[in-house]
Order: sequence, then structure tokens, then C-alpha cells
Amino acid sequence: MIVPNTSSQPDERPVRSRLRSSARRKELIAVAANLFASRGYYPVTVDDIGDAVGLTGPALYRHFRSKEALLVAVFDQVIELWTDRIRVVVSEAPDPASALRAIVRLHVEFAFEHRENLVVWRQEFRNLPDTDRWRLRRAQRLYVEEWVNLAHELRPELSDSELRAAVHAVIGLLQSPSDFQGGLAAEAAVDLLTNMALAALQNASAQPAA
Repeated sequence: MIVPNTSSQPDERPVRSRLRSSARRKELIAVAANLFASRGYYPVTVDDIGDAVGLTGPALYRHFRSKEALLVAVFDQVIELWTDRIRVVVSEAPDPASALRAIVRLHVEFAFEHRENLVVWRQEFRNLPDTDRWRLRRAQRLYVEEWVNLAHELRPELSDSELRAAVHAVIGLLQSPSDFQGGLAAEAAVDLLTNMALAALQNASAQPAA
């Protein structure tokens, strides 16, 4: 005989299950990013990723249908985090200068916090399926547009081409922590790169140096 559930409280088990699944997915993405960055995409196996989190290969497939899907998830995480953070910053900033400083600092902080993700982005982008590569390129362009729009408000005398060249150069500077590990403490390095990036945007010019 099945006894009906007469409790007025909702069944919380599905919610807990979804939370556990979400946490496991984030853990798998972080581990995959670390392994892909240190060893490369092709040498890493599904079993390697599963072993790192205490899962068998088949159990991993409950969260991601393939190693390729996990690679795509690493890239999606970068874009989603950048996009979410920049929207909050731009909406809360009192003026364009404050907004630009905030997104510059967020970007360099992200470069330190998610170094492995950026290494994977640089090294493994060519291994993405075509549809995901095009989709992520478009998302990347939209992210850059946020920078260009803010920079244009602060440097209206520069042409669109000059602004884009300056923005791409600055973003490259801010992602440099994925290429090296200097002797500075993280907070000091964040301050240094933030100030360098802002100075570059404020003084950008296509005119020959005097």
C-alpha cells in the first residue's frame, strides 16, 4: 500500500540533487581546465578527469556527454563570468571612467583567479567544434564592444580603429598573467596591471611619439 505524502512541506530532494549536480559540474570544469592547461587537451583522458574528482569515466558522462563537451564548458565559463561581472559593474558605476577602471580591474583579477581557463582558451581554441568556436568568437566580440563603447566616451577624439587596436592591446596586457608568474604578490600585480592598462588607454595615440 502506498501512503500518500500529506506533509505541506515541498519535497526538497530534487533541489538538493540539482545543487549537488551543479557543484559537481563546476568541480569537473575546474579540474578539466587545470589538466588541459598543464598537459594539453588531447593527452588528457576522461578517466584522468574522473580520477581527479573520484569518479569513474561512465559516471562523468552523467554531467558531460563527452570530453569535447567539457572543453566547451571551460570556454563557456570564461565568457559567462566575464559577461555577468561586466554587466553588474557597468550598471553600478557612476560614470564611464569609474566603469572602465572597474572592468579593467575585474579582468586582471579574473586572469589571476582563472589562469588555467585562459591558458586553455589560448592553447585549445582551435580544438572546439566549429559551431562553438563561432559562437564564442561572437560572445568575445560583444565583450570587447563593452570596452570600446566605454573607451569611446572617454577618448572621443580617437577613431574606431584606433580604439579597437588600443582595447585589444590592453586586454592582451591584462591576460599576461596566464603566460608568466612573477615575483609580485597577487594584489600588487593586480594594481600594477590595472594602472598600466588605464594609462595605456588614457594616452593611446596613433600619432608619432615626440
